[in-house]
Amino acid sequence: MFIQTSWNIFQKIGFRFCVIYTLLFALPFPLIAFTFLDGFTDKIDDILWSKIVPYIGETVFNVTIDSSAAFSGSGDTTYDYVQVFCYFLVALLGTLIWSILDRKRPHYWKLLRILVVYITYYLIFFMLVYGFMKVYKLQFPDPRLTRLIQPYGDSSPMGIAWTFMGASKFYTFFAGLSEVLGGLLLISRRTRTFGAFVCVGVMLNVFVMNMSYDIPVKLFSFHLLLFSLFIFLQDWKRVFAVFFTTATTIPRSFPHYFKKRKLNIGLLVIKICFISFLLYSNFSRAIGLENTRGSSAPKPAMYGIYDLKQIVKNNDTIPLIITDKTLWKRIVIQRERHLSIFTMEDEQLRFSSQLDTVYKTLSIDRNEDSYKFKYVLKDSILSLKGTHNGDSIFMEAKQFDLKKFRLINRGFHWINESPYNR
Repeated sequence: MFIQTSWNIFQKIGFRFCVIYTLLFALPFPLIAFTFLDGFTDKIDDILWSKIVPYIGETVFNVTIDSSAAFSGSGDTTYDYVQVFCYFLVALLGTLIWSILDRKRPHYWKLLRILVVYITYYLIFFMLVYGFMKVYKLQFPDPRLTRLIQPYGDSSPMGIAWTFMGASKFYTFFAGLSEVLGGLLLISRRTRTFGAFVCVGVMLNVFVMNMSYDIPVKLFSFHLLLFSLFIFLQDWKRVFAVFFTTATTIPRSFPHYFKKRKLNIGLLVIKICFISFLLYSNFSRAIGLENTRGSSAPKPAMYGIYDLKQIVKNNDTIPLIITDKTLWKRIVIQRERHLSIFTMEDEQLRFSSQLDTVYKTLSIDRNEDSYKFKYVLKDSILSLKGTHNGDSIFMEAKQFDLKKFRLINRGFHWINESPYNR
């Protein structure tokens, strides 16, 4: 319960800044929860910031910013950092104007209640989104075939983190379950403080991981951590009293938001509907993606790694010299309509592909480079026969047994007589 005491000037100024900055960062939530409004919400952001951010970047920081970079998949682009700087400037200006126009108000207890609710549901939304993506192993899928054959030292820090998480279904499930639990505990006011405590622990781990492995969600995870702390600190005195003093804590009361019973019932109905929608949409989305992109998705025909054993060009056998960077070393098929070729120097060439399992044909294209083959796959031996730039080509490759990868075959052991660290 918020006790109606007066605030000092620093509390009021700080609160005004927090309100404006939070709204700038979080809006247009809760509209973003409804996927059918994605085009509309993207348009709002584009109208408000697509011109201002590049201008501030060039004027203040002397950097040229491409607005399209905001949709690159990274949350830590130059655009993002300058946009947060713009939020900060607007919040400062808004705080100044608000402080001048509303300087006589003794406190903002009612507005604080509204802000706490808004931030709480913002956290609930993203805890459930990211939590379900981990529970169903969508954010961190099984390591790709190309990742399994990549030299360890060539991995990026982010690639290492993704492989580490994706290699363990249980750990990824546990991480996701922790986020879902934090989000669910935030729903009820009686468990909100504990839920915020869980979210602080979860988001601290996520933020440190992002910072440690150069994962480009540092800005966003930092803000989720701050929001979690904000909710938790609303009850810090009672938490401190429980753990660090012998004082008796009085049970907290939870007054209704409105005086009229009908309004409170209406608010409860809206809450139940919104939470039900979040749970259903995240659950159904995760199930759908798991069946199309996740571990339950069907593998493409000829899925696997094929090591070249023989190449014949115009009836001449080509020696497989490892220093010849033009020669193929292996073929990797891991996605529908995509195929990767690795050269003798382990350079990865990505091709689009069309596979016809009825007529046994394989066509691959990369820029203006194209191949057309007839193929035969028998007893783990792949034979390809076709043409390229007028030359006849015949190749033979052996399918690699994926179970030979230690990361796949090692599994879990309750008993380890000695550490198995390879």
